[in-house]
Amino acid sequence: MIIGLLMTLFIGSWLSWLNIWNLSAAQDESQQIIRTAQVSAKQSHQNWQASFRNDQNQVQWATHPVLPSSTALATALVWNPIHSPVQIDPAETTLYHSSDGIYRVQFNHNGHVNGRLGRLTFKGLLPHPARRCVFVSTLIGALRKAKDQSTPQNGRRCY
Repeated sequence: MIIGLLMTLFIGSWLSWLNIWNLSAAQDESQQIIRTAQVSAKQSHQNWQASFRNDQNQVQWATHPVLPSSTALATALVWNPIHSPVQIDPAETTLYHSSDGIYRVQFNHNGHVNGRLGRLTFKGLLPHPARRCVFVSTLIGALRKAKDQSTPQNGRRCY
């Protein structure tokens, strides 16, 4: 009975640690993806975008020049997977969100944000309250990472 109790505690701790590790990995990867779009905008002297979407149990991303319509976006791009089992949390994500389920941040030819600032928030697939987010926090395109806090701010825990 004691061994069973210890195994239950160990498995719970292990799953919690694994969930947080996956969230942190997705956070790091998405920050790098957004930074790549920003650098590409500067190098090509045209507007670029980092796009993200939930596709079943996987987050996908693409970096690309800004396309004329979101319909072209969903069909014309090569979508890549985030290599961690996470989902975008729509309740805490404040990036621009189109009707076809694509979250995006755009950068102009100077690498500055072209439009809306915001945050991309990830939640794990396991039932665990942890969240990790990446903020595009200034018009010049500064990025920062954050994690869930115990007290909400403006109804959100990732700030």
